[in-house]
Amino acid sequence: MKKHSWIQFASIGFCLSIALLFGYSPAASAQQDSDQPPSDNPQCTDENLHGRYGYIVSGWLVSPPPVALAPIAAVGIVTFDGEGVLNAQDTFNNSGVISRRGVLPQTGVGTYTVNSNCTGSATVAGDFAGLTFDFMIVPGTGGSEFSLIVTDSGTVETGAAIGTVANGDAQRIPDEECTLATVQGTYRLLAHGFAPAPGNAPSASVGIRIVDGAGHLSGHDTVSMNGMIQPRDVFSTYTVNLNCTGTQSWIDGRTFDWVIVAGGAQVFFIRTNPGTINSGTFKKQSGRDVED
Repeated sequence: MKKHSWIQFASIGFCLSIALLFGYSPAASAQQDSDQPPSDNPQCTDENLHGRYGYIVSGWLVSPPPVALAPIAAVGIVTFDGEGVLNAQDTFNNSGVISRRGVLPQTGVGTYTVNSNCTGSATVAGDFAGLTFDFMIVPGTGGSEFSLIVTDSGTVETGAAIGTVANGDAQRIPDEECTLATVQGTYRLLAHGFAPAPGNAPSASVGIRIVDGAGHLSGHDTVSMNGMIQPRDVFSTYTVNLNCTGTQSWIDGRTFDWVIVAGGAQVFFIRTNPGTINSGTFKKQSGRDVED
């Protein structure tokens, strides 16, 4: 049954924006028309993807008629070696069931190819079950983002075709190791999710998070749960690992996994309590650090 969940997720169609280490090469700029922006005539190679990238995705597994929608979300890290090999790991939530993919002894090894026109394709094996996707480096970004769509149009399990609709984004993780102080300041919160039972009740929240850089977080947000509005104060602790992953624990028992990107300017998170789905981002507000 566990393997089936990987196969289901391998039919994902989602768009993902990724921050890259390298821009377009000087040779590419020399070949471009002087009256056009550099992105109009890009020249890319596998080296355009290099290093670690944090990502967040969310969406739905879709079954054939009578249609059943199963909400999904994931937060993780994908590492590109600049020579066509990748490795992925994430925290995956399928209808409130939490699993971790690509974490040893399991694997999330794959391959990727970047074409000279900045399109490409990739495959992730291991417990990602051969997930395949096509991607395109976004024009005008100088190689800082790309979009992708999973090219597994559907799988057949127990006689039913399963498809997925999901989207998300990602940013590069700097080479420096992370500490508690990497996440510090005032952050804007945006989150959404579902309570799968009963009836996939949707939820969303916006607010602020104040992080002290020493393991403590507070904040305030407004939550809409299935259309019911509620203001909320938040108090929690957090941990940070050297690889820029982390965890958050609220005083009411809610727990989350983190991936820290952009040198601490943004955090991707996913709730890890079984039975519900919630994911989102903290985005640091410039010039608004925590006061001494």
